[in-house]
Amino acid sequence: MSKKIISVLGDSNVDMALLLSDVNKLKPPSLSSGGTCANVAAGLSKLGLKVKFFGTVGNDIYGKHVLEEMKNDNVDTRNLIVLDEQSTAMVIGIVQSNSERSLFVWPPEGGAHEYLEFSLIDKEHLLESDWLHVSGISLRNDPIKTTMIEVMKLFKENNIPISFDLNIRAELWGLDLEFKETVYKAISYSDYIFGNSDEEIIPLTEKKTINEAAKAIIKENQTLICRNGSKSVLAFNKNNLTKREVFKISPKDSIGAGDAFNTGFISGVLQDKPIDEAIEYGNAVAAYKLLGYGARHLPSVKELEEFILNQKKKLE
Repeated sequence: MSKKIISVLGDSNVDMALLLSDVNKLKPPSLSSGGTCANVAAGLSKLGLKVKFFGTVGNDIYGKHVLEEMKNDNVDTRNLIVLDEQSTAMVIGIVQSNSERSLFVWPPEGGAHEYLEFSLIDKEHLLESDWLHVSGISLRNDPIKTTMIEVMKLFKENNIPISFDLNIRAELWGLDLEFKETVYKAISYSDYIFGNSDEEIIPLTEKKTINEAAKAIIKENQTLICRNGSKSVLAFNKNNLTKREVFKISPKDSIGAGDAFNTGFISGVLQDKPIDEAIEYGNAVAAYKLLGYGARHLPSVKELEEFILNQKKKLE
């Protein structure tokens, strides 16, 4: 397991969380490292994988914070490029009393994470990997949009598995035809596609049901994993549907739950677990995260195994 190497390419930023669980006793905002791809990189590293991160941050206090935390999480940051002219983005998460969150990005465009150019990447170092993980958050603007597509194409040509979290954030930026075409191109290179049924997969395909949407997306040898919050996780491939229930918990904070699921699922697949067990591993990492605040409330292997064991004991 420790010999597996993952390349993660995409966004890294800081998260500012505002907790509204008790409006009469508001706590000061908390600051932590975030970014959907950076969260996955940190989570995979904590689960014992060797992780390389490819991206850009600004030469500012937030960029330095991101870089320091990645190093603390033992993520290889040789290809995390610091830019003098751009600012590291901040994601402001407002967490309601029911643990659900609303996200706002500042600046809404032009954050440092958008400025990763293909020419800046060490291709040889990139391809010394067993897996690539990327996110649709990087498909909105160039140069990172073109870079991500080129890197996915490169991995596909070299038969290295690719996971792609849709993460289209249509509620923030819409879903126009040009963007949809770019998303479908990324899907065509992917082996595993993650997304939320109601917020992403059905709107993207304009189908009425998740079954119809899945048929419209996946081709041979592709798997579509539908995360649905507190509902069952569904995994579609051309011939089968796998369904797995989530862990029954009382969540505190849902920021980063999807990233946490991706972390567990990728780790499970790289351990050669069958699809249903990989989903359970993803569900377990997501549940662990939901029980703590911030996107980086993520387990080590030992903590995850103890968590799964304790959850199963409750059902006996």
